Amino acid sequence: MKLCGQISVELTVGDYIEAADHQKRLEDILKLVRDAYPDARLAMRERRQRKALPTGRAEPRAAATGALNHYFDE
Repeated sequence: MKLCGQISVELTVGDYIEAADHQKRLEDILKLVRDAYPDARLAMRERRQRKALPTGRAEPRAAATGALNHYFDE
């Protein structure tokens, strides 16, 4: 059986310099983790906030018109 363990750290940073500082700290922690788990790895991604979705309901669809009705008439 294979398992995947995951440690998640969410950060709010002001700029890329601050982000690099946090990445260096996490890499230092990763070195300790690799002592016990040599295949451990670090992945950092930028998370962007989602745009707000409209809260209104969609308009109901109109019933199909005569375009395909001639196939069903026979």
